[in-house]
Amino acid sequence: MIIAAASLVASVACAADVPSLDVTRTCKPIANDRSLAIDTDRCLKTERQAREQLTREWANYTEADRSQCTQTATMGGLPSYVELITCLEMKHDVAQPNRNMADRPAALPKK
Repeated sequence: MIIAAASLVASVACAADVPSLDVTRTCKPIANDRSLAIDTDRCLKTERQAREQLTREWANYTEADRSQCTQTATMGGLPSYVELITCLEMKHDVAQPNRNMADRPAALPKK
């Protein structure tokens, strides 16, 4: 029971490290410009799902990548968990030196 409680505390501690981003402005038209159709509810749901995924996977990324991607995802005044997780996933993929090339995009010719 003590071990289970300790692991719960550890997972909560990792989750607490995920930055809190205010994505409400990100999910609304800029300057209320309605010419760009944005489904605010869908956007907020997607951002919430991205944050939940980050909460589960945050410890899998290096501190340097988390810091740099957080800066990237918050610059420009419209923070995004989707942008944050995309950055982290790309950095993680690039760091894999022995990637299976069978996973190459279909548009690339096979050798």
